[in-house]
Amino acid sequence: METSTGIDAEQRLSAKLLKAVLMSACLLGIAISCVQIFFDARQSSNIIDSEALQMLSMIREPSIQAASRLEPTMAREILSGLMEHQSVHIAAIKIPDKPELAVVKRGLSNSGYRQLSDYIFEPIRIYRIPLQREIPSHQSYGELLLAIDTAYHGQEFIQRSLIVMVSGIFRAIAMALLLYLIYTFILTKPLNRLIVSLSQINPDAPGSHKLPMPKGHQNNELGLWVRTANQLLESIDRNLNLRQKAEAQIMRLSQYDYLTRLPNRKTLQKQLQSLIDKLSSSDGNIAILCLGLDDFKSLNAQLNFKAAEHTLVKIADRLRNHIGNIGNRGYIGRLGEDQFAIILSKITQPYEAAEMAQALLKQLALPITVNEEKITISGTVGITLFPDDGQQVDNLLQQAEFAMIMAKSRNHNRYQFYIATIDTEIRQRKKLERDLHEALEHHELSLVYQPQIDFKTSRMVGAEALLRWKHPEKGLISPEMFIPMAENNLDIIPIGDWVLESACHQLHEWHKAGFHDLRMAVNLSAIQLRDKNIVDRINYLLRKYQIPPRLLEIEVTETSIMEDIELSSEQLNRIKATGITLAMDDFGTGYSSLSYLKQFPFDKLKIDKTFVEGLPENKENTVIVEAIIQLGQSFGIEVIAEGVETKEQETHLINSGCTEGQGYFYSKPVPDQEFAEFLRAWKSTPANSRKRIFPNEPDVSDN
Repeated sequence: METSTGIDAEQRLSAKLLKAVLMSACLLGIAISCVQIFFDARQSSNIIDSEALQMLSMIREPSIQAASRLEPTMAREILSGLMEHQSVHIAAIKIPDKPELAVVKRGLSNSGYRQLSDYIFEPIRIYRIPLQREIPSHQSYGELLLAIDTAYHGQEFIQRSLIVMVSGIFRAIAMALLLYLIYTFILTKPLNRLIVSLSQINPDAPGSHKLPMPKGHQNNELGLWVRTANQLLESIDRNLNLRQKAEAQIMRLSQYDYLTRLPNRKTLQKQLQSLIDKLSSSDGNIAILCLGLDDFKSLNAQLNFKAAEHTLVKIADRLRNHIGNIGNRGYIGRLGEDQFAIILSKITQPYEAAEMAQALLKQLALPITVNEEKITISGTVGITLFPDDGQQVDNLLQQAEFAMIMAKSRNHNRYQFYIATIDTEIRQRKKLERDLHEALEHHELSLVYQPQIDFKTSRMVGAEALLRWKHPEKGLISPEMFIPMAENNLDIIPIGDWVLESACHQLHEWHKAGFHDLRMAVNLSAIQLRDKNIVDRINYLLRKYQIPPRLLEIEVTETSIMEDIELSSEQLNRIKATGITLAMDDFGTGYSSLSYLKQFPFDKLKIDKTFVEGLPENKENTVIVEAIIQLGQSFGIEVIAEGVETKEQETHLINSGCTEGQGYFYSKPVPDQEFAEFLRAWKSTPANSRKRIFPNEPDVSDN
């Protein structure tokens, strides 16, 4: 084992410390001295100015008398008195438009420090004061000039600076040496003795030898280090036992979820396989339930990260307690961020699994208090059965997940059993999601436009831009299918941005074609509404395509607002500040409330087409539509009806006070070129003949 005696002298810690301390001390001494010299230089400069101004002030009155009388002898005597000061180089009294009344001068000093002092203070400093009487008429008699040779003050300053610099360096070095000696006595020597003691330790029996405690160091860091080292030597003998315990703990962590303390997927697979092995020779059945939380991503965005984790823990505890009430027949674990798996053994009929799913959903629906606020979460359950649906553990868990995904795609807060066709549906859905991800790049997306008619003037005042996807193999895909996909995988961000810019570009083209007052309505998704840059993006497009803000209409749905009411209110107010029109789409289908109409700056309400259907025969829809129109009138908000398909519907809406309408009664959604023809035809057609200019064949989506 190496000791301090085997270390090269230059590599010893004490030698390196001495070099570092001396170098640091010198640098510190120089730095402090430089600071002192800098302030001394400023003070010396101020002294030069002060003395010069004092001399000028002292002879000012006599100089005024000499200048007013034009007496050179008197002036020379006054100036000669200044020459008693060695720093005076030139003194003069000047009369306007005449030679100097008197001048005295002295040669510059030949100081050996002159070159340096001239650099610091300038060779000569010149001071002037006017010679005039303030009372009674401010009459000027000339000026008094004084030139100061700075070499005398500079020499004194440089001499002081040398003393400060040398004394500062020596003082710092002396302090450094003293500190080094103290350090050597207090630390280096005890460390050397400890190194010698360490070299005597037997590696095979480290606990049999303890390091000696240095005298006088029992209660400081060195004493603490010795005690810690001795404890470490003693603990080495117990290392094997501790390592075995640590390995057991690591094994446990690898089998359980760190947050909820529930078994993880790997442990669930082992448990399920164990149950299958036990039941293979008997008639028992096993149900695997996959429970997924609905809209947990939205909840995660609404709450902060810690609150979302706290919510998951509470849900896990609630589910664990419920499963525990059925004894050893149930086993619960966590599959992923918002998914749990429940294994239910010893069931005789499938309805038992359905009852368990209903009970879990009921437990999940109970309010949870987070941050002193009660929230409600729903879930969806997929169920698969052993041995009916399969024999392999991985397949059974996957089938339960597939069943849950398909159940979510149809509705929330429900359960669904696995059937063989789900595999095909899931694979087709996944492929469609991948195709959608590339649809924008492959130019498969397009916009169609449906006209909006002003009921009072029968003028076409606007168009709503609607998104279409023409799949290369499947043809037109319904927006009701692919838009939720885009929102789930965040493809809606680039797609929504493309829709907004394409609609603005098309509106610009129609404005150039002569339809200057045409308005464009564009739908904004919930994800776009939460984007902090959406207002800047809208302003940029308005400037780029020279669109008056009032001719761009942004439509948002009630459900998108409800995901984050506070943020939605802030964003909508910022959007409204740009001057564009805001419309609440599908009004009446979500969480319609008077308080929301007061809180959000909407200009227009769009009655959902489901309420327009059946007018005026459907009494329930009639009451709802009339109530929405009256509500809009009360708040001074325009109302537009979607899905107008018959003359009777239009007439009833007009009589009820609705201001605008759109639907197949006027035109189906059409591409831009057909819409331009529609615009020209509508403009040239008499008002009483403007219905159904275009045939209204079925479209892939609702109007």
